[in-house]
Amino acid sequence: MSDIPVGSPPVPPGRHAAPGGWYADPVDPTRERYWDGWQWSRNTRPREVTRYTPPPAAGGPPPGYPAQAGYPVQPTYPSYRAATTADGVRLAGWWWRALAVVIDSVITSVVVTAVAFPIWQPMYAAFTAYFEAILEAQQSGGPPPPAFDPTGLFSLRDQVLFTAVSLTIGMLYQMAFLRWKGATPGKLICRLRVVPVDRGRDPGPLSWTAVVLRSAIWVLPGINSLLALFTVVDALFPLWHPKRQALHDLAARTQVVKRR
Repeated sequence: MSDIPVGSPPVPPGRHAAPGGWYADPVDPTRERYWDGWQWSRNTRPREVTRYTPPPAAGGPPPGYPAQAGYPVQPTYPSYRAATTADGVRLAGWWWRALAVVIDSVITSVVVTAVAFPIWQPMYAAFTAYFEAILEAQQSGGPPPPAFDPTGLFSLRDQVLFTAVSLTIGMLYQMAFLRWKGATPGKLICRLRVVPVDRGRDPGPLSWTAVVLRSAIWVLPGINSLLALFTVVDALFPLWHPKRQALHDLAARTQVVKRR
C-alpha cells in the first residue's frame, strides 16, 4: 500500500500463508494494521498493550510489546480462529457455515417436494402399489409380483421439469433472503451474515450483482451430477482461503461473518 514505505519491516511470516487479521503496524508500533492475507491494508487501529517493566536481569521485552530502550517490536500473529474482516468483525467458522447449508437444504427440499408433487406423484403411487402387492403375496402365500421396473415412470421430460423446479426454487430462495436479510434462514438460525468483503459492519443490503453471482455459482451446478465436484470444492474452499471465502464468495466479493 502507498503508506507502507519501502524498506519497512517485513510482512508477517509466510506472507501469503499468514491468515488475515490484525498485526503490529510495521510503520507505527503504537497501532495495529490489518493484513488481508495478501497485503497490508490501510485500516489501522490503536494497539492495546500492557506496560512493560524490565525484569531485574538484563533482557528485552516479551514478544508483542512496543519497542523500549532500543528493543525492536516483535509482532504477534492471530490464529485461524481469530480471523476477522478488515474492520474487525469475526468471520464465520466452517462448521457453522456447513450447518447452515444443511438447514437450508432441508428447507428447500421440503418446498421442492411440495411444488413438484404432480411430477413425482405417479412414481410414488407405483412404488406404493408394488409394495402392497408384495405384502399381499406374502400374506396369501402366492408368488411375488414381477420385478419392479421404474424406468418408464420418470420420463426425460419429468426429469427436466423436476430439475428446473429445483433450480428455480433454489435461486429464488437464495436471492430473496440474501437481498432481504443478508442471510438465508439457515444462516440466520446459525447467527451468520453475508457482507461485502472486508466490510463486516456494512448494514446492507447486498448489491443485486453480488446476490445473483453468489446464488448462481452455489445453486446452478445442481443442474448436472457431474458438477457435484465443483460444489464440493466450493464448500471446502473456506478451510484454506485466508479470508475464509468460498468460490461463490470470491466471485461476488463477499464474506460470511458471525453475528453477536
